[in-house]
Amino acid sequence: MTSTLSERIKRARKYAGITQKDLASRVGISQTAIHKLEGGGSRSSRRTIAIALTCGVDPIWLETGRGEMALPGAFSYLNDGSVGESNGRSRNSPLIARVPMISWDELAKQESGAEDAFQPEISAWIPVAPKASERCFALKVPDDSMEPEFFEGEIIIIDPEREGSHNRYIVAREGNSRPTFKQLILHGEQQYLKPINSRYPLIQVKNGLRVHGVLVCKYKDYP
Repeated sequence: MTSTLSERIKRARKYAGITQKDLASRVGISQTAIHKLEGGGSRSSRRTIAIALTCGVDPIWLETGRGEMALPGAFSYLNDGSVGESNGRSRNSPLIARVPMISWDELAKQESGAEDAFQPEISAWIPVAPKASERCFALKVPDDSMEPEFFEGEIIIIDPEREGSHNRYIVAREGNSRPTFKQLILHGEQQYLKPINSRYPLIQVKNGLRVHGVLVCKYKDYP
């Protein structure tokens, strides 16, 4: 059993094959904070679980030193430890994966038919647990039109490789309008974008619908 938290954090980081700067960036704290943790300058951290999952180690082991370091079947989301499906584009993430957080303004810049070449500015990396394609990205809910299920500012995870279907929550745009987050309603040949909040009107799709992706989960971080 490794005797101190600082030694275990350093061992976990080396196990993941990443630098202090990389770990700090992915966890959302400063490199100085990681340096202090590894040097024994800090005896505890609210980010212990995030550090453990980032490095692909057991949070209980990292916190207490009990049990095995590595989690069975786990991998650091900073490495390429993926399990592909038949199309070779998906990964099983039994514990943790990460997707880029982008802004709605960045998404609006994406040109039709240029998904593979789309390289938006990334503001943060968001950890997620479900199976997700490699093209997943995160957005913040832009307004209160999807309350009470999705509140303004909450983080949603969108998968561009999932097909939009009836009743699915999607990020899409009608014609040349800005992308929006709504529920897709199919009625015969007609498509609608439905807000959950009854104060907002139902949007009838008249100028073609371009689906940027389908909601796979939402993420909320409790500080």
